[in-house]
Amino acid sequence: MVRIYSIIRIKIFLLFCLRLFENYHFGLGLESFKTWTYWVFAGTQSFSFPGVQRLLQPKAGSSNIEKAAAAQTMTIKDSVVEWAKSDNRRLLHVVYRVGDLDKTIKFYTECLGMKLLRKRDIPEEKYTNAFLGYGPEDSHFVVELTYNYGVDKYDIGTGFGHFGIAVEDVQKVVDIVKAKGGKVSREPGPVKGGKSIIAFVEDPDGYKFELIQRGPTPEPFCQVMLRVGDLERAVTFYEKAFGMKLLRMRDNPEQKYTLAMVGYGEEEQKITVLELTYNYGVTEYTKGNGYAQIAVGTDDVYKTAAAVREAGGTIVREPGPLPILNTKIAACLDPDGWKSVFVDNVDLAKELE
Repeated sequence: MVRIYSIIRIKIFLLFCLRLFENYHFGLGLESFKTWTYWVFAGTQSFSFPGVQRLLQPKAGSSNIEKAAAAQTMTIKDSVVEWAKSDNRRLLHVVYRVGDLDKTIKFYTECLGMKLLRKRDIPEEKYTNAFLGYGPEDSHFVVELTYNYGVDKYDIGTGFGHFGIAVEDVQKVVDIVKAKGGKVSREPGPVKGGKSIIAFVEDPDGYKFELIQRGPTPEPFCQVMLRVGDLERAVTFYEKAFGMKLLRMRDNPEQKYTLAMVGYGEEEQKITVLELTYNYGVTEYTKGNGYAQIAVGTDDVYKTAAAVREAGGTIVREPGPLPILNTKIAACLDPDGWKSVFVDNVDLAKELE
């Protein structure tokens, strides 16, 4: 049986090569070819990159091998999506740009209680990163601030919402923010239609933080809120491409919005979640140039790229190593254009060492 399966793969590969020459204009990139051939020989990839689905569609009068290739496409699609659910994934960090790195670090450490974990200057690319959070990077979700040399202002846009921070005493944190000259955009009080005590503050660049009153938690950085134009589409994408779970959905007809919490884990109050928000009737938002992306850990960036494509996402950086750090990554856009970067777990561990 194994031998027959191997022979079918080889024939599929030969068929692909034949169709490639017949359709040389379809624009297959090197990394895409690498991803597909990795599946052919190792049994772990799919046909999910530009051109291959079209190439392998059976035509009228197709041979049995061509029909087998098309039938096997659906099987591989399903296996790739299932793999995404079992991959060793977690939310690593969120990346956004700031105009004054020292000023922002001061606000996060003195007002929000974060710790500066490390800084990384890349003079060749003219930018500096600072990583901050409530615990080590290998076990906590952290902020990756990016300062581009000479750029002191960014447009946040209308799509980015806020970050969520769990604190034991909202009023206490608000008082600290005020004492340090920070901006409070919503005073502490119960959330509309609920009992949770919240407040909103803004950092020096205008990024909003929702302070949520909770008891002690292993992950205080609890939310990244992004607005989407189709909530069902967005949730389905993050379930299939990212392997996330839908933890909670809440409709608020009085305020005309619906939100969905997705993430890795079972208990929302112990992890960082992605809060997807749909405002009734709004399908498009501006992205600005401030907020950049979230980063997700994975055991295989190549298989991850295949899963993203199967779920309808767009790969904007083919899987492979970064030029200077040599860490393997893959970058994609969700259906609303929000960017995410998948980072190889082993490479990241080496980078942190």
